[in-house]
Amino acid sequence: MEEKNINWSLVCYDDFWLQNNSELRDFLDGQELKNIIDSFAYNIIVVLWWDWTMLRAIRENYEKNLPFLWINFWHKWFLLNSKESVKEWFSPIERRYPLLEVEVWTNWEKRSDIAVNEIDIRAAWWRAIWLDISLSKRQKINISWDGIIISTPAWSTWYNRSLNWPIIPHTINAFSITPKAPWAPRWQWPILVQDNEILQIKNTWRLNPVNIYCDWREFLKVDENNPLDITIKKSSRIVRLIISWDYLDTWDNKVLQEQGFEV
Repeated sequence: MEEKNINWSLVCYDDFWLQNNSELRDFLDGQELKNIIDSFAYNIIVVLWWDWTMLRAIRENYEKNLPFLWINFWHKWFLLNSKESVKEWFSPIERRYPLLEVEVWTNWEKRSDIAVNEIDIRAAWWRAIWLDISLSKRQKINISWDGIIISTPAWSTWYNRSLNWPIIPHTINAFSITPKAPWAPRWQWPILVQDNEILQIKNTWRLNPVNIYCDWREFLKVDENNPLDITIKKSSRIVRLIISWDYLDTWDNKVLQEQGFEV
């Protein structure tokens, strides 16, 4: 991730794409970007290119608590403003989205991390895993086979949607717990829980190896015969997202289209 300061605001971009895309280079060095930044009365973080650039920028800068303005320069994207909708003196609005916080105890060691879109707990070495999931220590279910993913509302269009599970509307205060090829129980739908729940997850029965990923980035590998104690909850940190008013309908329509509506 490359960074550039322009008029006290931070611009994040990928140097590989910068070297291979003249449009991105011209925009980064041109007056239009400076004018967009100057139109704000406060500092912002501008992210240029595509979704993966956006995820990396959040991970590296979320503690600054500054709003992110994402501008797409690729042919596929979901949450990024189109270049056409972000012009000088455009009409911005701000939406706020939660981060997931994960804490893991294993091998007498505690590890922690955050996730923007999802936490993926998956079986390793093609061996099934058995997971006990408790909600705020009141309710408990057991899921066995390939694992689960826990998705935030704004990002349920990613891995969660690829598994053919429904998308969570952006305005719902909930998380999705999605089983992956479950053997037990045999139902084939996700679990929606309020985002103020604290998830406690343990591996049970056969302590087969487990891999944990945060936003498709490897976070932790747990070897065979090691107990695993995971706590997942909404972080006190949030993502502040600047959206062009002209792009808002397009963005909301994308969510409806992914859910199967004709828009």
